[in-house]
Amino acid sequence: MDGAPVRGETIPIRLFLGGFDLTPTYKDVNKKFSTRTFLSLVLIDEDARRYFKQSEIILYREE
Repeated sequence: MDGAPVRGETIPIRLFLGGFDLTPTYKDVNKKFSTRTFLSLVLIDEDARRYFKQSEIILYREE
């Protein structure tokens, strides 16, 4: 990426989750509970401005 991003531009970020002990996403287990995982991202630019983004991520377990 060259230069500063403009408003609305998407910046891809790769995050390796293999080192974390995470539980897969479950929906309505026995109609009693569900689990959801959120990723909170804070970017700090060179002028010390902070940008916040929170997104739900869906995790699958390999079989």
